[in-house]
Amino acid sequence: MWPWYQEACALALEAHGCEVERFGWFHDFRYWKAGSSEPVYHSMYYRLQYRLNLGPTVSKVQRLLLEKAEVSRPEIIWFYNVQLISPRTVRKLRKMLPESTFIQYANDNPFSANKKLCIWGNYLKSIPLFDVHFSYRKSNIDDYIRFGSKSVHLLRSYFIPNVDFPVDRENIPECFRCDVVFAGHYEDDGRVELLEAIIDAGHKLNLYGGGWAAAIPKLAPSSPLRSKYPISPATEENYRYAICGAKVALCFLSSLNRDSYTRRNFQVPAMKVAMLSQYSDDLASLFEPDKEIAMFRNKTELLMKLSELIKNDDWRNSIAESSYSKVYASGHDVFSRMKCWLKIVSSKIDGISSKKYESL
Repeated sequence: MWPWYQEACALALEAHGCEVERFGWFHDFRYWKAGSSEPVYHSMYYRLQYRLNLGPTVSKVQRLLLEKAEVSRPEIIWFYNVQLISPRTVRKLRKMLPESTFIQYANDNPFSANKKLCIWGNYLKSIPLFDVHFSYRKSNIDDYIRFGSKSVHLLRSYFIPNVDFPVDRENIPECFRCDVVFAGHYEDDGRVELLEAIIDAGHKLNLYGGGWAAAIPKLAPSSPLRSKYPISPATEENYRYAICGAKVALCFLSSLNRDSYTRRNFQVPAMKVAMLSQYSDDLASLFEPDKEIAMFRNKTELLMKLSELIKNDDWRNSIAESSYSKVYASGHDVFSRMKCWLKIVSSKIDGISSKKYESL
């Protein structure tokens, strides 16, 4: 659905010399509606099938997957955020391709208590059927083992160099210029109150992202966020404008996913913009706090650091430059990530035996 996930990894693997066959089912269920910033389902009928992982369209997708696998006979099959495919189909794939290596990965958190079992049920039940799992966050490694994984490795998100890059301020439309920007989804985790406090402190805030309609019933009649509606995601060139047009870019960590970092922690530095992020120990191990990115633990610290970043050009520019150097030097780009992915998978291929799956 979004090009910075599966397709970005596919292109990076091709850049490393791999031949990649794509298989997806976006158009079987959804489409891009003119004027809409997010895709919509063809109808409630298709939405229910996708949510319940049942129905004729789901069956068709699973049949087509088996047919494509039989023709292409890949060395590696990578399930990336796959909720639709049943364990039964995975078993058929394994029987059809006994020498192939099966990989599973999700950037969302399928183990979160907030996730619905009907959505992630296939994923969780299929875990023992895969040879290698990649975990988006450290906290999920034990979860994979608990659900039957024999091999789990950390695979963090990344930035994409030809997408996430600096834009000169003079080339940015005026509507994107501001003191601070948050480009991210809505969660009922206290971020609304923090954004309201930023506006009340007199800072010019731009707000982009998905799901913000859900916040409207919870906003006070006097909330300064009401003036920001309608709120929609900024994508492609507009996402660069949104980030690079701000003096400071905010980052909140998803409590629903129990995140200790997020993709924006790499994207914003790659665009050479000073980041002010919610603190985590994990994030502090990736960046030197207040030298490579600024971090906050509460509203008081957020407002204090934001105010200082806005008025202190030297500190703000130093953070932007330091974090830009860090994400490249530390290999947080998609090509470096996929190089590590290939190294791990290649080391597993020779030692993996399909015999242990014969009884499944």
